[in-house]
Amino acid sequence: MKIFGNLVDLTELIAMSDIALRRAIGQGARVLRQARAMFTTSSPDEAAAATRVRSASPDASSESTADLKPFMDLPGPKGWPILGSFPEYFKKENQGQMHELMRRRHKEFGKIFREQFGPRHNVAVADPALMEEILRKEGKYPSRPPYESWVLYNNLRNRRGGLMTSEKEYWRRSRSAFASTLRPKAVCEYVDGMNQVCVDLVDRITYLKDKEAGTHLVPRLLNELNKFTMETILYVMLNKRVGCLDREVSEKVNTFIQSIATMFLTGHQLMVYANLHKLLRTRPWREHVQSWDKIYDFAAEHINQRIDEVTKELDSGVPPVEGEHVDFMKFIVGTHQLSRNEIVDNVIEVFMGGIDTTANSLAFLFYLLSKNESVQQRLINEVDNILGKRQPTSADLQNLTFLKACVKETLRLFPPIPMNARTTTEDTSVGGYFIPKDTILMMNLYVMSRDEKIFPDPDEFKPERWLRGSEESTAPAFSLIPFGFGTRSCVGRRIAETQIYLATVQILQRFWLKKSDQFDIKPSVRTQLTPGPELPVMFMAR
Repeated sequence: MKIFGNLVDLTELIAMSDIALRRAIGQGARVLRQARAMFTTSSPDEAAAATRVRSASPDASSESTADLKPFMDLPGPKGWPILGSFPEYFKKENQGQMHELMRRRHKEFGKIFREQFGPRHNVAVADPALMEEILRKEGKYPSRPPYESWVLYNNLRNRRGGLMTSEKEYWRRSRSAFASTLRPKAVCEYVDGMNQVCVDLVDRITYLKDKEAGTHLVPRLLNELNKFTMETILYVMLNKRVGCLDREVSEKVNTFIQSIATMFLTGHQLMVYANLHKLLRTRPWREHVQSWDKIYDFAAEHINQRIDEVTKELDSGVPPVEGEHVDFMKFIVGTHQLSRNEIVDNVIEVFMGGIDTTANSLAFLFYLLSKNESVQQRLINEVDNILGKRQPTSADLQNLTFLKACVKETLRLFPPIPMNARTTTEDTSVGGYFIPKDTILMMNLYVMSRDEKIFPDPDEFKPERWLRGSEESTAPAFSLIPFGFGTRSCVGRRIAETQIYLATVQILQRFWLKKSDQFDIKPSVRTQLTPGPELPVMFMAR
């Protein structure tokens, strides 16, 4: 490996295609330095796309091909042959900063551009009208590029996967089963139990911050918020508490939480050419598999235990029908839409889709409130006036309008998934350009939500922009879609929002949040947008 010097590290090497890898090993760093000059022709994929544009008949889409601009006319960075722009993302200044790199790309190339990313081309979009055009064209089975590393792991362990990784009819069947019992009305019935989890969160924060002599900081606050969201989701889906917020958290729970963090980190490292990592058994791949195994060991034990419990209950009575008030797992098992293994796979992937995303959003909200005292004071006034010191009910949440505005503004500034994506299932068009089948459409939510043409003062935390009657409350449709849209939107949205509302209320009933001047955050992308493990948020007793 010495032939490469400092040009590429091992991670970049493994992320090359088979062809690029053989050429690199055979010709060394000199070839890589000269590649840009040596290769000037379009890639086979580019040529095929251009040929399809020229040869397609007007009947191929709703628009005449003659009216569409060719795929290759899309602006974008040139990149390297074969690798495209992929090496850019591994530069030191860009590591973890994909959201900011995309922001710079859109400033340079406009609201839509094409980028070669390894073996295929992505089309990046950051415009409400284009988002709507893409999402409203979705058919019966919208295709979202799955995490390749998750799919490879499922294949390795002979699992079907769940809502996050499945496609076609199995995905649709899974979606139907889960969406019915996570509808807004059903989520309201979990509020009392979720409030009790929030009580434990407040107690744990009080316990941990008092250990830091006079600083009022909570060590590894994001990790604590992950414990809170995990405990809440387990309560909702399995009707049980596992002790994530106990004074002394069990080793099993800590291992589960750490495994989730490792899985997402390594998953981000494996986002391109995961199959080569698997073939060469690189460290990211080995750690990815190990972390998934630990996640499955913990979660499957609890899920199967609950399936056994509700199966006995159902065998002794009449199975539930849709619309009845039953707990989540009893409904899923009782409808017989999914097998036991399918239930386990789906529940685990819903865990993965909800734990970190909700914790990150809650962390960003606490951070923004700590930085903006006037906003925090207005929110506290709303909570005190409506609730006093009592716990909120589901009806109360409807009246906490400024709280909802604060959460919405947080999701605008820091969308949990900064880049959503779709894979085109047929030749189509976006923004007047021909888009070939199997193209990945990158919908840059972070970039769009920071666009000054859409949101005045885009980098400022201004919750009032979402209040009815404000001048800025009429943002274009599809300008803020942190949970996605349509049948591929987040199935656990109502659970996530309710967790954030309830936790924020109880925290502000007990504490004043103040930003520490000791350090600041640097948001980074690790599959999700995260503020980092340590937050400069001090919890001052009210």
